Amino acid sequence: MSDRVFSDSIQYQAVLANLEKNNGQIKCAICGRSIVSKSECHFDHIVAYAKGGKSTFDNCQILCTDCNLSKSDKELHDFMMEEKAKQFMAGFAVNTDQNYVIKAEQVATNKTKMTKEVFDEVVGGFIKKKGDIKKLDFTREKNGLPSIAYVSKYYGSLTDLRAAFGLKNDIIWNRERIWNALIEYSKINPSFKQADLTKANELPSLPCILSNYPEFKNFSDIRNALGLELNYELWSREKVINACRKYLQTHSKITLKDLRKENGLPTSKVIYNFFGNMQVFQEEIGSEVSKTLQFVSKEELLKTAALVTKQYGSSFLDRTAFLEVFPYSQSVIIRRFGSFDAFVKDADITFVKNKKAKYTKKEVDECILTYLKDGNPIPLSAKQLSSLNLPSSATILRFYDDWKEPFIVFLKMIDITSK
Repeated sequence: MSDRVFSDSIQYQAVLANLEKNNGQIKCAICGRSIVSKSECHFDHIVAYAKGGKSTFDNCQILCTDCNLSKSDKELHDFMMEEKAKQFMAGFAVNTDQNYVIKAEQVATNKTKMTKEVFDEVVGGFIKKKGDIKKLDFTREKNGLPSIAYVSKYYGSLTDLRAAFGLKNDIIWNRERIWNALIEYSKINPSFKQADLTKANELPSLPCILSNYPEFKNFSDIRNALGLELNYELWSREKVINACRKYLQTHSKITLKDLRKENGLPTSKVIYNFFGNMQVFQEEIGSEVSKTLQFVSKEELLKTAALVTKQYGSSFLDRTAFLEVFPYSQSVIIRRFGSFDAFVKDADITFVKNKKAKYTKKEVDECILTYLKDGNPIPLSAKQLSSLNLPSSATILRFYDDWKEPFIVFLKMIDITSK
């Protein structure tokens, strides 16, 4: 056993001492919260092991999960300060914009009163660090920015705020400006597509064009008005039926996944425009009708679920494992029950692995710390996170700039504290 880990006998002595001190209860040494099982507690070094603390009874205390993580956060802060000190002594430049970070933390934890001066300091620090600021930045907790309501209060709009901090604002489009931009771009790129309607090309989006030009119904109308030839086939109902029947000469049916240009078929959008739904379309062209598209009642779904649970049991690893043996798609279930969770409740089905709806930063850090302390390597890709029972990359990115960042930082911290 590593010298860093308290032996079983020392842990046992610490539990006895805690029980005696707290009249038969086990409580966290920092916050006093009651602890009812070993899984809820951590045996912690009073003097950190990395700073010379020994794994002895006198240096052992029992902490709850939250307090232990808070202490880890403090150790991480110390580690980051040590890293900055090393960089400075090695002759490298270090980030000195510490006042913005401290102020942002105070705002995020409601420890300072919001004034225009505080708002400007936090937002200005963020812009200095990132080079820009957008509406989305105010919604990401990891940025530590004030509520976007203060933008309206102090500046009126995000456009005015950006102008005040010297940032270039997006183009405000009107009919004349839109048309001139389209004309100029079409002269250089006569075969331009809908995908070219981007900010990078200094063009408005399709919704922006259509809202200013209600006489246009789609991108085809825009190209026609510009005098450009269409570079893709226009589908009529007759052409759709002929192309699909030709496809059925070598296939038993046509499903949504078959509706692709490379198959010589129209897109699903064209099908829904002409036929309303896939079932009517399949019947019209003489295709086999997909089972999942036929009407299925709630009673039929629950009856089928009862048969499935009778064969496989009522407990499944996760939603994917259940849908692999259930004959109807998730979309059919949702259409009948409103949500998949409502169906699961009525069918009395349980999952071993349930995804947590929303994580706090502490919970994200704790998951990653526990994962790394168990000796696991940094995942190779974001796709591996869910299979490893870790928060998703989208969740991690609420608090960090890159999903790998906390893994790298915590791994360095663990390596230093274990020496």
